[in-house]
Amino acid sequence: MRDKVNWIGECISTTRFSILINRELHGFFAGSRGLKQDDPLSPYLFVLVIEVLSGLLGQMARHTNFRFHWRCEREDITHLCFADDMMIFCKAEVASVSMVWNCLDQFRVASGL
Repeated sequence: MRDKVNWIGECISTTRFSILINRELHGFFAGSRGLKQDDPLSPYLFVLVIEVLSGLLGQMARHTNFRFHWRCEREDITHLCFADDMMIFCKAEVASVSMVWNCLDQFRVASGL
């Protein structure tokens, strides 16, 4: 996983741009700030990263100590994502919340986010 994070970081941090003037390219300059919020690549990177977090939460839900939120148990829902928001659901007990915390911490270490 760390290799993929480094690879994506390399793609973002080593970009080079050129300016088109009168239909001719003029020189190159390096990008130095990474992705901006409105960059067309941002949503795709978000989806890739959230897939990893979704996988971690899915593994957590299969653990015998995890308890679903009572409204989510029948459908096995642990989280919902929309745009750049995420809601995580579990029973309000120490064991389940602790497992969610551990998933988020694993994600933090792996992704640097």
